[in-house]
Amino acid sequence: MSRPIIGVVSVFAVIASWKDFLWPFLVLKSNSVKPLSVYLQSMMNVDKGTLMAALSIATLIPVIMFLLFQRLFLRGAGLSGAVKG
Repeated sequence: MSRPIIGVVSVFAVIASWKDFLWPFLVLKSNSVKPLSVYLQSMMNVDKGTLMAALSIATLIPVIMFLLFQRLFLRGAGLSGAVKG
């Protein structure tokens, strides 16, 4: 029952993250105001170990936030009313 909801949320997440990358990448020139996704892309010429550490930290933050607020996310997606009884 949850496959369609997860699919829709996944599509929206990909679209939102792509939008948050492309516009700042094209417009912003100063490194101090760039979002994390654009700043990580500009780090491609540094040591690969440093880049992988930065990517890991950038990935862990949303995963931890989801795990902490998982019940609220799922309730907000409408899963709590999907089961009869």
